[in-house]
Amino acid sequence: MTIFTDVLKELVSMFMADARLTAAVLILVAAISLWLKLAPGVDTVIPGFALLAGCIVIIIAITTAHARRSK
Repeated sequence: MTIFTDVLKELVSMFMADARLTAAVLILVAAISLWLKLAPGVDTVIPGFALLAGCIVIIIAITTAHARRSK
C-alpha cells in the first residue's frame, strides 16, 4: 500500500509543482471545450489549433516569468 501512496504523492507533486502552469492549461482546456459546446458546427481543426497555440503561448509565458524571477 505504501508504493501506491508514494506513486500518488509523486503524481500530485508533479502536477502541482507549478500551480500557475496547471491552472492556465486547465482554463485553456475549459475555454476550448466550452467553445465546442456552444458552437457545435465548428470544424474541430480550428479549436485544435487554438489549443495547440494556447499551450505554446502558456509554456513561453510561464518560462519567461520563471526566468525573470530567477535572475
